[in-house]
Amino acid sequence: MKTFKLVSLAVLHQDEQPSRFENIPLIDGLIINKEDGENRWIVEAYVDKVYKDSFEKHLQKEETLNLQVTITKETNDPASVVGKVRMIKLMENTASILFEGTLVSSRTNMAEIVLDELIEKGFHGERLLVEFRQKMQEKKNKVSQR
Repeated sequence: MKTFKLVSLAVLHQDEQPSRFENIPLIDGLIINKEDGENRWIVEAYVDKVYKDSFEKHLQKEETLNLQVTITKETNDPASVVGKVRMIKLMENTASILFEGTLVSSRTNMAEIVLDELIEKGFHGERLLVEFRQKMQEKKNKVSQR
């Protein structure tokens, strides 16, 4: 197994129209590649305890979440992890949220969301391409500013 520092975490809310990323401010975190041949990862995020209830609902319902994680340094591109909350531990002012999931291609996932939003807004042709490139750069800049 290999362990890396988790520097940002966002949850994708695909049930909303349009889909949106909710940035979860981290106090600290790590991500572990299980190196099991199935591309499974463990993500542990230390967050303010105000986020406990939200993740508790996902744990109770055993819902699959789409996470955007940035590993090691903020300038890295985010990666997508599809997985479930496995455990929550409440501490004095923080909560440790443990996820287990599979790493998937984040560029495709993010690109599809951006493209859907732009098509829904009526963009097409050359204007769609220009807006798409601009939005993808904005998303990348937002992630790197966290």
